[in-house]
Order: sequence, then structure tokens, then C-alpha cells
Amino acid sequence: MATSFSRRHLLVSAGALGLASCAEDVRKTSPFWSTVTNTRPQKADDEIRAYAESLAYASMLFWFDGQSRSLIVLGRREPNERLTWFTAEKQAVTTFGPFITQAIGTEVELRRTDFGDGWSVDVRRLIGKTLTRQTLVAHHGKEATATLKSSFHDAGLVTINVLGKTMTARRIDESMVADNRVPILNSYWIDPLTGDWQKTRQQVIPMLAPVNTALLKSPTA
Repeated sequence: MATSFSRRHLLVSAGALGLASCAEDVRKTSPFWSTVTNTRPQKADDEIRAYAESLAYASMLFWFDGQSRSLIVLGRREPNERLTWFTAEKQAVTTFGPFITQAIGTEVELRRTDFGDGWSVDVRRLIGKTLTRQTLVAHHGKEATATLKSSFHDAGLVTINVLGKTMTARRIDESMVADNRVPILNSYWIDPLTGDWQKTRQQVIPMLAPVNTALLKSPTA
């Protein structure tokens, strides 16, 4: 049965969703898992980008505010336009366009995201809309749900830099309120021509640290 976590309970666990190591050794002999287990980015931005571009798989950077970056690799295409990405420790992060919808294998798990009507992987189509989604989170055997109400706004064209690569992006802001509590601002930087996301900063679970992502090699490349 889903319950509500206290503020202290969630804040104590704020870093627990981060991509830390699991105890289980998940190294595989397949080419994919050989790639994933060796995916540990170098310090220099140009080295990280060169390594990502050399891979046969799509990849992105994933990190929480104040934490080190993890390079994660696309491992599976799911129904309904979902993509599942894996870390070297077999933690799985599922996305729907730029939105993180699931994180499994972490101490605090985002187990499910259920979208209401009107959502799209192309965030440009959400500008001016007010939409809802519901998340299910688990920690130490306890589950909690949150209903998120979001309004999307066009913040205009900006110049961004991802690992030394400069590009023009349209910033789209999501003003989100979780269970009618404190508002949250999420931001998505989108290719103005294709609608593909380039980077994001989003709080996927209320009251936890914001998650940052930066696409290095597109799933459509």
C-alpha cells in the first residue's frame, strides 16, 4: 500500500537515487555489457565526448546536483516511446523524451510514472498546456505516490554548451506542483528544429535533489 514519506525521510535519502554501485556483480560477456562495464568517463570534457561518440550505443550524462557525473548507455527500446539506459552497475533509468519515468536498482526507486492525457516526447507540443502525471516511489519496502501538475512555458532561444560543443537550443520551463505543495521549476533545452532534447534539469521525485542530463549520442543518430 502506498504511503507518504515525511520530509525528513526523503531528505535523508536525497542522494540515494544517485547512480552508486550495487553489490551484485553484473559484468556480462555480451558486447553491450562489455561496453557498459567499461563506460567510466575521463575527467576532460573532450575525452568524454570522444569516448561517447566512439561507442556503438546512444549515451548521455546523468548526475544529481553536487554529485559526480555518470555516463549511461542506451540498452533497450520499450513500448510507448520509452528508452531504458543502463549504468555499469546495471541500474536502469527509463525516459520518455526528456522526462525520467523510472529508476530501478537504486536505494530510492522511481518505480513508475503514469502520464495523463496530452503528453508528448516533443516538449514543444506541451507549451501552454497544463498536464498531470503520477509517480510511485519506493524506499526500504515502503511506497509513496505523488501527483504532479505541470504547466509548460517557452523561455526562448539560448546558447548552451555540452562538453565543449556549443549549440542553439529552445529552453522550455515546466512549473510543477507536487500534491499542491511547494512549486518546482524544471527546464528542458530542446533542438529548435527537431524537438529532440539536448539537456535537462528536473526533479523527478518531489523534495529530492534535481537530476541533470545531457545527451551525448542521440538514439536517432
